[in-house]
Amino acid sequence: MKSLSVKQFNQYIKTSLKLDPLFQNVSIKGEIANYKISHNHIYFSLKEDEEVIDCAIYYYEDKDLGDFNNGDEVIVEGNLIYNSFFSKISIAVNNIEKKGLSEDYIKFLKLKEDFYKKGYFDHERKKSISSYPKNIGLITSDKSAAIVDFISVINKEISDINIYLYPVKVQGLSAKSEIINAIDILDEKKLDAIVITRGGGSKEDLKVFNEKDLVEKIYKAKSPIISAIGHKIDLSLTDLVSDVSLQTPTEAGSYLVRNYKKIRDKINDLFINIKKTLNRNIDLKELKLRNLGDKLELYKIENLLEKKSNDLDLLFDKFNKTIENDIRQKENKISILKYRLNSINSILEIKKKSIYIKDLDDKLIYSRNSLKNKDKVKIVFSDGEVKAEIYDG
Repeated sequence: MKSLSVKQFNQYIKTSLKLDPLFQNVSIKGEIANYKISHNHIYFSLKEDEEVIDCAIYYYEDKDLGDFNNGDEVIVEGNLIYNSFFSKISIAVNNIEKKGLSEDYIKFLKLKEDFYKKGYFDHERKKSISSYPKNIGLITSDKSAAIVDFISVINKEISDINIYLYPVKVQGLSAKSEIINAIDILDEKKLDAIVITRGGGSKEDLKVFNEKDLVEKIYKAKSPIISAIGHKIDLSLTDLVSDVSLQTPTEAGSYLVRNYKKIRDKINDLFINIKKTLNRNIDLKELKLRNLGDKLELYKIENLLEKKSNDLDLLFDKFNKTIENDIRQKENKISILKYRLNSINSILEIKKKSIYIKDLDDKLIYSRNSLKNKDKVKIVFSDGEVKAEIYDG
């Protein structure tokens, strides 16, 4: 037989579904699960016990439909279609008719109401979890990504947490007994908390987490229980009875190390503040060292000698200028004195020339021959006159 390519095989399946009348205009009854609206389309699953088939109502706003919710029992009519990208068969619904709540959902509501009346969900009955837990139990599938997600978050923080892993099935017939057994074993270890989680899955896979025996086991456990089974709406009974309810393994890990993270953040902040303080102190010390260096530079022998030399040069210049000023002043004084002396000499010369002799009758005497011994005369100077007597004349 000749081998087919992937495209040929997928096309064969699509063609077979379209041509086979058994797969056209099918009518199927089941319970709605995982109901959601995206854009103009409605997506949900029809389930019966553990069996499911996906359905889609395209452009639902163009159809006259009622309101539907998870747990409603309905009859859908439509055509089987094959999505070759996901290798998945689903029903393109043309008509949907509500038949009421399914028996499973009615049982779920009744069980929820019974536990509520018993106080299983009361907040004041929840067990507290240590702020800094050290020993944690982890119940999940060993094939689940939940283990990696949970541990990776724990390991991001500096903590003293020990993890006790107990692998179980989280769906299927044996899931309930395996989870209950895991709680019994881990509860004997007196742990700070036990985490029940799974690595994803659709809403219809949560059936085990609504089992009565499991809810009672969680309620009676001595250790605090954290549920993180990965859904946002329609909480399971396990979520309601657990001491803490979260959505994902990552959130569970983050919750357990939240205070370790606060310590790390405080240490980081403290380290940053210490670093800033040290840097400021270092900057101040460097500034002081630079100032001291500048001062030491001044006291270097070369600098001191240069300074003294400069001081001597300045002093010598000042001394020279002082001497020069004194010399100039002396020279000026000498010039003045010389000028005065010259003036006096000139005056004296003039005065010398201004001296003459008169007799007592005020007649000028021009020759010594005009005088004889014992004659009385007047000697006239520029500043006055005196009388004299001639002798040896």
